[in-house]
Amino acid sequence: LCPYIGAAVELHDPQHPASQYARDYKKAVAARLADTAREAGAAEPEQLGEQLALLIDGAAARTRVLNADAFPTAAAIAAVLIDNAIPASSPRQPSDDRGTTGSAPVPVGGQ
Repeated sequence: LCPYIGAAVELHDPQHPASQYARDYKKAVAARLADTAREAGAAEPEQLGEQLALLIDGAAARTRVLNADAFPTAAAIAAVLIDNAIPASSPRQPSDDRGTTGSAPVPVGGQ
């Protein structure tokens, strides 16, 4: 589980400085994802950033609770979200023989 989510849940006090730090961190992750989506030409970069941030948090929680790696499934879902959000005319990596892009899954380091 993401340590920021864990801390916020354990504290039970939304005004605690650590709770605020966790919120700020989560907002910053979504903002960075939105920035990347904007650079890639997404039609709604803020929406895509929020969707991907939620997907990362959900995958982290499922991985922890189920003791199974949920990130491969999350990466597949992320690919669909990204493909739907970025118009075909946007500059993107060329597709491989299977018709999928060469883009890497969203990094989850620090989560």
